[in-house]
This record gives sequence, C-alpha cells and structure tokens, in this order.
Amino acid sequence: MKATLERLCKKSAQKDAQIKRQKKQIADLTKKLEKRPIQASNKCSSAEDSDKESNHNEQSDVERKAKKDHSLGSMSIKQI
Repeated sequence: MKATLERLCKKSAQKDAQIKRQKKQIADLTKKLEKRPIQASNKCSSAEDSDKESNHNEQSDVERKAKKDHSLGSMSIKQI
C-alpha cells in the first residue's frame, strides 16, 4: 500500500513537471506569434484556405471513384 502511494506521488510529480514544461512552451510560442507581423499571418491563412480547397477536391475525387467502383461491383462481368 505504501509503495503504491509513493509510486503515485512520483507519477504526480512527473506529470506536474511535464505540465509546467508544456505551459512554458505554450507561452514561448504565443510570444513568437505575437511578435510576427500581421501580414505574415494573413499569408498563412490564405495558404491554409488553399490547402483546405485542395483537400476538399481530393476528397471529392475519392468519393467519385468510390461510387464508380461501387457501381462496377454491382454489374455482371458481361455488362462490363
């Protein structure tokens, strides 16, 4: 029982240290973002928009191919 408590205390301390490191990383990254010029963030968002559009187009292509494959699967060999 005592060993379990010690183990849990040790894990808790490790998790606390990990949380502290992550909070510091978040603070550092937030500072970096705040230092960036506004124009750079606008360029990033338009690049993200174009990425979303290309992902959407790829997804549409996959859906069309899946429908085509499905329709071929229901045909007999003679019909193909």
